[in-house]
Amino acid sequence: MSVLKTIEAEALKFYYDVRRYLFNYLVGIVSTTIFLSGIYYGLRLLYARAGEETAFVGLLLWIFSSSAISGLADILAEERYLGTLERISVTKSSFISIVVSRLIVNFLFGLLQFVIIGSILYLLFRPNLAPLFLSSKVFFMQFIVSIFLLLSLYGFGFFIGSLSLIFKRVVAFSSVLEYLILFFSGIVIPWEKIPFLLRVFSNFLPMTWGIRTLILIKMGEPFLFSFLNCVLYTFVILIAGISMFHYAMILVKKRGDYAFF
Repeated sequence: MSVLKTIEAEALKFYYDVRRYLFNYLVGIVSTTIFLSGIYYGLRLLYARAGEETAFVGLLLWIFSSSAISGLADILAEERYLGTLERISVTKSSFISIVVSRLIVNFLFGLLQFVIIGSILYLLFRPNLAPLFLSSKVFFMQFIVSIFLLLSLYGFGFFIGSLSLIFKRVVAFSSVLEYLILFFSGIVIPWEKIPFLLRVFSNFLPMTWGIRTLILIKMGEPFLFSFLNCVLYTFVILIAGISMFHYAMILVKKRGDYAFF
């Protein structure tokens, strides 16, 4: 089974899931819109210097944090609960390709949320997004930084997923991490206003270096150092997360506790 066939199968499965629980999905989008609207309105009143356009983009990118960080752990928990995790791990398609296919489908749904919620917030608040499109170079760099930012989230998701294989019930921790990212990565509270110890801690969170780079690009200040740290962090967390996930799969296979929930 090719990767495309796997993605197609996962997309079809997700489509029927949405049809069955459409109301729940709609309520989720509405609640996220209300939550982000309140935060963004407060940001416009309190921290205008940080740039409303960066806060706008940062909040929308944060939408991906839930599916990116807890997505893999949720997939593993569901398959383990249904007793199908071991069967999936021995199919012709590699287990990692099946997992990645499902994450791609989840990403596409997150992208749909990004567009819907972003459109609603824009119509409500009319933020000045002109600084994001000052030139093709500025837009291109912000696009590249956003990609690395999202990849860092998914890299951390593999790390959380590997822990969920070994220690089982760690999915709840992912929600704590999501809010740490929201409040201490520079989206809500300007990085320079964060207490020193929390500032040091925030350097190890996904999105922090990406958000700082986006702010520097928007302000026309030197951003190379932050951008290189963003790239380095992304590669390190991706390699570490995927490697740890492979190790966790080997460990679980040796212990024979695929079905233990």
